[in-house]
Parts: sequence; C-alpha cells; structure tokens
Amino acid sequence: MKGFQQPIVSAHRLCAENHQGWRALNDATFEVFAGECVAVIGPNGSGKSSLLRSLTGEYPKRSGALLIDNAPFESFSRQQIAKNIAVVAQNEHVDPRLTVREYVWLGRVPHTFCCSQKEHETSVMVALEDVGLFHLVERSYGSLSGGEQQRANIARALAQKPKLLLLDEPTNHLDPLARLELLALVKRKGIAR
Repeated sequence: MKGFQQPIVSAHRLCAENHQGWRALNDATFEVFAGECVAVIGPNGSGKSSLLRSLTGEYPKRSGALLIDNAPFESFSRQQIAKNIAVVAQNEHVDPRLTVREYVWLGRVPHTFCCSQKEHETSVMVALEDVGLFHLVERSYGSLSGGEQQRANIARALAQKPKLLLLDEPTNHLDPLARLELLALVKRKGIAR
C-alpha cells in the first residue's frame, strides 16, 4: 500500500480461465493506485490480453482474490464495473455505420441514470476534443483511418470516466508522434492505467 492510499485494483494469487476452460492466468499478484501507470510487457502469447480480460471479468476467476476499491470484484454489478474500468481492446468490434459521436456516447452507458443529458454531452465532446476528433463527430466510424479509429476508441473510454483504464496495445495504427501525444493525454487525465 502506498502510504494510506487504497489501491484502485488489486489481485492476490489470481487465477482465471478462458472460455474454453484453459488456464489463462496463473497466480497474478499486483496493485494499481490512482494516477499510476503500469505496463505489462512480454512476447506474443504470454498472457497480457488474458490478464486484461481477467480484470474485467470476461475470463472468470477460478481462485485468488480480485478487488476493486478494496471490495471483492464479485460484489459489483456489470454496470458498477463499467463505471470503474474502461477497456480499449486490440480489436474493437464497432458497427461502422455509427457516427463518431454515437460511438463515443457508448462510453456514457454506465452513467445513463446518474447524469443529465448536458453532462453526457459535455463528457463526449471533451473526450473528442482531447483526442483530436472533434471535427469528425458526424463522420461514420467505418470511414475513419486506423489511427482515427484508435483515437475514437480512446475517446469512448475517456467519456466513460473510469478510475482504471485498461489499454491493450493502444498505440496500434498510430504514427510515432501520435503515439506520444496519446500517451501524454492519458497520463494528464490522471486515470490509473
């Protein structure tokens, strides 16, 4: 524990299985605190994506402990998990007909009943401005370049206003300058990642 601060997420000897019943994660122990950036580095097939899937409950826990804000993961509803954790996956499956604005609005779904329409709209527009896509709000997601789609994916996650942002190879499709700008943006937001 860092001082008196509680970790946003912590795992102790966490083991999880994939959808085929294979052990996807074995004996993971770690803590992530507010504003902290943690990178998981390893070769292809080493379990980086499996770890992220285990943290969202996509891969079910088989043993060990997974806590969010010091409460058992199992005690949270799917909506509560989505309010705390946003994910930018390697391959997002998005309806290409959605406008950029509509897609980023999906990040507001966990907050449907707790915020006003104006608050939702502000969150969406700020996220689009932050990633440099404000000028493309009415374009279809499918018409965007790979780099623009990745920025839209991050805008959707930022609009979600999570405590923890899970990024699975977030700089895919981005040129070197765009990579640096995007990582600097995520760091400025103060979200654990």
